Amino acid sequence: HLIHAAKLVVEQRPNTYFLLMGFPNQERYGKLAERVGVADRVRLPGMVPREQNVSHLALGDIAAGPKLSATEGAGKLLCYMAMGLPVVAFDTPVSREYLGDLGMCAQPGSIDGLAENILALLRDPAEARRRGQQLRRRALERYTWEQSGRQIADIYKRVCPRPRSML
Repeated sequence: HLIHAAKLVVEQRPNTYFLLMGFPNQERYGKLAERVGVADRVRLPGMVPREQNVSHLALGDIAAGPKLSATEGAGKLLCYMAMGLPVVAFDTPVSREYLGDLGMCAQPGSIDGLAENILALLRDPAEARRRGQQLRRRALERYTWEQSGRQIADIYKRVCPRPRSML
């Protein structure tokens, strides 16, 4: 979806580049980018070591998380948010939970919607920065490791209470 959306974006903004990190099917996506006509605008570094993620993400102005699963987690969105990047995603329950109204969410599977949201942020850098900053605040307020650990511990306490001592 993102590679097809890239074609629509590049048609209007020819100097736009896409960095697609972490795809295990790097060769397949490279061939798709060639077929679609955006191979010169799409970079596929493959799996990026975790410690290099920040330096790669810092290259971007916008992050995209076009995951379609309605239930699977989307940890990359949290990384994008922590980096203060505005996020374009499909409108899934997980994306909405993480991004709230601050994400630019397209109808699931809509290549046109994905492209239009990317273009909207490219056209308005001030709005993109505002959304990115607010997403970073949201990540720090709701999704730190400490908060997640506390939430998991609370769930365990509720579902597995300690047995009363036997007197």
